[in-house]
Amino acid sequence: MAAATPPGYQDVVQIEKKKAAADAHSSGSSSSCVHGAPASSVTPDAGTGWPIDSYTYIRPTNNNTANWTFYGVEQTFYSQHLISGPHYMGLTHATDPYGAFKCQYTCNADAKCVSYFVSYEKVGTNEEHMNCILFDAIIGPENFVKLGDNSTTIGAGGYDRLCVA
Repeated sequence: MAAATPPGYQDVVQIEKKKAAADAHSSGSSSSCVHGAPASSVTPDAGTGWPIDSYTYIRPTNNNTANWTFYGVEQTFYSQHLISGPHYMGLTHATDPYGAFKCQYTCNADAKCVSYFVSYEKVGTNEEHMNCILFDAIIGPENFVKLGDNSTTIGAGGYDRLCVA
């Protein structure tokens, strides 16, 4: 069964592969977990009271991508590693990071899930919602693609399972 094309990919205008992996993906990483800081301490909304302690936060990282708003998961990675999703949640980007907090439970419920990606779709409309997409492989910063500036999809980040010490 072929994986569905993720929403917003018709807006892809540029695919930039990052050459260096993020620190969380350096030595000591495996295909099922990474070493790094819990997302609760490193997300843009750290300290909000919505703990995400079993995952680390991943986003586009090099100078060309640090300020991306409209981004998604690269199509090849998406197709090869999709477990399930997008899981629709009736949340808007104004509720962030609550959506990522809720998505971790969807990932925890699937034994194959080692990472997830959160995005807000149809932003700026009364149909805005959050999608939670589960993967069976670690998401690296090189697995993100920029969507067009006219996209209605806001990427809220990837979350990779942390290795238990």
